[in-house]
Amino acid sequence: MPGDTSALFEIGGALAAISLAAFLVLTGVLGETGCVLLTAGFLTALVFLAWKRFDSGRHPCFLFLGMLLVFQGGRLLGYIAGLTRHPMDIAVAVLSPIEVSREAAEVTLLIVALSAVLVYAPCRVNYRPAIFRAGSEMRWLPALYVLVLLTFPFAFYKNWLYYSFIRAHGGYLAVYTDNAAVLQSAGFLVRSVALVNSTALLMAYVFERRPKRIAVLLVLYFAVSTLNLLIGFRGEFFSEVLALWFLHKLKTGKRFNLGAILTVVVATSIVAVAVAGFREEQGVKLLSPLGFVAQQGVSLNVTEAAVAFRSTFGRFGLRYLWGGFYFGIARPPLVLNHQLWTNDLTLYLNPVAERLGYGTASTYLAELYLAGGVTVVALGSLFVGFLLRWLHEASRSARGAVVLAFILPSVIYLPRLEYFGPEAALVRALVGLAPVVLFVVVYEWGAELAHAALAGIRRGTPPRADAGGPA
Repeated sequence: MPGDTSALFEIGGALAAISLAAFLVLTGVLGETGCVLLTAGFLTALVFLAWKRFDSGRHPCFLFLGMLLVFQGGRLLGYIAGLTRHPMDIAVAVLSPIEVSREAAEVTLLIVALSAVLVYAPCRVNYRPAIFRAGSEMRWLPALYVLVLLTFPFAFYKNWLYYSFIRAHGGYLAVYTDNAAVLQSAGFLVRSVALVNSTALLMAYVFERRPKRIAVLLVLYFAVSTLNLLIGFRGEFFSEVLALWFLHKLKTGKRFNLGAILTVVVATSIVAVAVAGFREEQGVKLLSPLGFVAQQGVSLNVTEAAVAFRSTFGRFGLRYLWGGFYFGIARPPLVLNHQLWTNDLTLYLNPVAERLGYGTASTYLAELYLAGGVTVVALGSLFVGFLLRWLHEASRSARGAVVLAFILPSVIYLPRLEYFGPEAALVRALVGLAPVVLFVVVYEWGAELAHAALAGIRRGTPPRADAGGPA
């Protein structure tokens, strides 16, 4: 088919360009600055290509590549704009930037560009637009609304307790310095019911078609999630907002508008800085939208550190992969023994900052590279691409759309998240799904019984004539 042929030429051309760039680097023709410029241009072009090829962004791959550009290419864009002088110096969690070798910088840029193409490739081949139209699943909405209203006070109360505790114990860093106490401030029961609420609310949003009802669900969502933003989980907040936006496009069949996306980026940069100033009780330093993107691009340092320090941390690569999944479900202990890359890297770069609760976050690229170098990065990126492809194809059905809603925020956040973070998110969602399904089943069964009883009362039963009555 012509479309498939063009996709193959497109992907082959991108891989050929990366191979040529790698050859020019090896021969000394292309320097570090040239690699920075080429990688920034390559990532930007790939995001635009994803928007164009995927029917104006109607594929999760578009959001993923956009986040990859921000978190792994932000410093590169800042360098081009004159906002960052040395984009490849490690500046995260250190008092003074660390200059890495030219080879480490070039390998970092190579794996970022290579991963972007290999994620894009499976999504591009045989692409077909997807639209989800809820059918019989809409009968679950009454039960879901009842459950949302019953459990919403617990969800709001949980986040309010978190927010109050964190504000009273040193601010945002209390999440990391005293995580157990933060969780205990809400209690197991409140946390469990809050998980049920978020699951039910998300399912109702997926199945609902009526605009007014959708607006009500969004109001409830933002009433809870705004507290998350004030606590400091801005990455989680904005990735969830993007996911809800994408789900809206999936249900309506509408396309993303680049102007609207740029407007959101500008608004996001302003809101994020203002919230950070309020949260940390500091003055607000306004940044340009590009300055905000350059600031978020510090995650490139996390990937670069994995390349530069692989001889030190490479033997823990598989443990980091497992730890990212396991501790995405279970609460991590106070002392971790080479089980999370973000902890080891922060401790290595700045032990004082690590004890104070500061961290570098992680990236899927860093964990894959530590686990097996460029080869594992390539294989892991292909897996992400096929996962995004499956999510897109499956989103035409109710089950697929629900799974997409559960894990899309963590999938598109992989450029700043552990590699198996989405799988951990899915497990947590399934834990919340079980009581939701049970409630829906019991509610429908009770509604059927009540309807049958009411129908019997309305029909009534006329009194029988007494066969032995008077003559």
